[in-house]
Amino acid sequence: DDQLIRDVGRIRHLPAIIIHGRYDMVCPPLSAYRLHQAWPEARFQMLEDAGHAAFEPGIASALVAATDRFKRQGNFD
Repeated sequence: DDQLIRDVGRIRHLPAIIIHGRYDMVCPPLSAYRLHQAWPEARFQMLEDAGHAAFEPGIASALVAATDRFKRQGNFD
């Protein structure tokens, strides 16, 4: 339990964005929020109109935008 949060120091140096759907019933939004609290360097994006699946329009759009931003800038700022 909580291994990622406990060990976040091992990946803290990596650029990251946490994308999470508000209606995710598999992974509660509180989990993503707790991860962001432990890893404030990571950008956090809560999608109001999405659940868990990566193929949902909101999640898919956010993932594509994040990867495009990383491709252009090398980070998620």
